[in-house]
Amino acid sequence: MILKRVFIVFIFLFVVLGLNAQSKLENSEKELELRFDALRNASSDSLMLNISQNIMADLKQALNNNGSFTYPFDNLINLGKVTSPDNLLKIFSWNCMLKNGNYRYFALLLKKVGRKVELFELHQNLNIKESLTSKLSASQWLGALYYQIVPFTQNGNTLYLLLGWDGNNESTSKKLIEILGFSKIGNPELGIPVINWRGKRLSRVIFEYSKQVQMKLKFLERANCVVFDHLSPSDPRYINQFEYYGPDFSYDALKLEKGIWNLVEEFDLKNFD
Repeated sequence: MILKRVFIVFIFLFVVLGLNAQSKLENSEKELELRFDALRNASSDSLMLNISQNIMADLKQALNNNGSFTYPFDNLINLGKVTSPDNLLKIFSWNCMLKNGNYRYFALLLKKVGRKVELFELHQNLNIKESLTSKLSASQWLGALYYQIVPFTQNGNTLYLLLGWDGNNESTSKKLIEILGFSKIGNPELGIPVINWRGKRLSRVIFEYSKQVQMKLKFLERANCVVFDHLSPSDPRYINQFEYYGPDFSYDALKLEKGIWNLVEEFDLKNFD
């Protein structure tokens, strides 16, 4: 009888604590919704950046609550939310466009480790030169809005392929393929070199193209490939002038083989699209 009463009390406390955590997350979401409304209506760069820092602080506080990993934050339509298929990684990202057409990016990463959830901030570092072969820490992040995560294993380690978009500037946009891993002490590492690209081993791939067009870049589970538009200039005289680049109606792919993503040129998309 005593054990039964203890069990009932335990269940009651568990339910109360769960409801309390849910209530905290709902209140945090309402406050964040107001922050994002203010960000959309901000009249200056300094105000936008200040509001974004406030969003970062408030979102960190919210994500430190129990249940934050599964809480949907559906009312935050300007907050990017993507979860890995293995349900171990979640990335929240957002941006603001400055008056000169450039973008600033902000992101938080949640990672399940056993029963715990660890929280990391990705900090955009404008002093880091864009490189296809460098490994970067969370404080050296290049910045992007992530929309797809693909978990895979390489030499027994779980890594994550990230697909992202960058508004870049007034003339061009970018899409990127980034490889995320974690160090021995559990810190995020961006740019694990597991991409084979025309005889080179890359850490990431960055595509730049005209603001006037859209580029396809997505993971196709059936083909176990990341498929993307092949980009070309509208005229040969515009080579390396990326404001004139766009899809040429052919496709390339990165195919996963034994933990390495290998470039497949002239990929036949007809059987998979």
